[in-house]
Amino acid sequence: MANPTTHVVLCAPPKPKDAPSFSGFCEKLEVFLRYSGVSYEHREVYPFQGPKKKVPFAEIRHDEKTVTVPDSHFIIRYLLENKLIKDPDDLAELTPEQRAESRAFQAYVEETLYSAVIYERWLIPENFEVGKRETFANLPWFLQYFVGWYFLSRVRSAMWAAGMGRHSWEEVQTLQREVFDALEVKLRKHKYFHGDERPSRIDLTVYGFLANILTCKGNPYFTDMILKSTVLSSFVKEMTTTLFPEYKDLLKTIEGDA
Repeated sequence: MANPTTHVVLCAPPKPKDAPSFSGFCEKLEVFLRYSGVSYEHREVYPFQGPKKKVPFAEIRHDEKTVTVPDSHFIIRYLLENKLIKDPDDLAELTPEQRAESRAFQAYVEETLYSAVIYERWLIPENFEVGKRETFANLPWFLQYFVGWYFLSRVRSAMWAAGMGRHSWEEVQTLQREVFDALEVKLRKHKYFHGDERPSRIDLTVYGFLANILTCKGNPYFTDMILKSTVLSSFVKEMTTTLFPEYKDLLKTIEGDA
């Protein structure tokens, strides 16, 4: 599925061993790389090191050159447009209408659901303490305190500017339930969004974010909805078993053994 001479360096924050990334966008990108079969490796970086001061970004080596591309969406577009990987939508034989629907769902998940989950993870005090310990576990406890609160201030400002931070927790829960209901409807009748044969881009995207949510303990509200849903938990289990069998703890969580 991939150009055998291509190699991708996925630049992202430290990732737990044999588990999804604590960043939904970093996990989404790795899902695409794993599915495509392209050669890739991780490099631990901090957001300020990236061209857009955010993660992920990637160094893509092909045709005797190395190109640095920021942002998961544009990294994937670069790989597709340069024919370095095959398009999952082409492999799934999606119609133009299905591709348009997928793009709308991608925006819904990335802009609404993930923003609501970040609100839950960082702006609810008890969840913030859990997320801080998870995200900055590699730092000494005294640095966890300062880095955690600095990160919280940045998240709070960004969420307020984007509008999500102006909502009450009850309103954010409503937004989460709306996305949950939409995902259930799309996956209730088929194995994947657009059928039973092959996953397409939207399946890879949704899986990346659901895997991230189930890995982070700081978002119990949406996690509980996923685990109580036969539809979504089966989807995550299928994708994990196929693409990331090393995610043993995630599989245990889905199966109720964690």
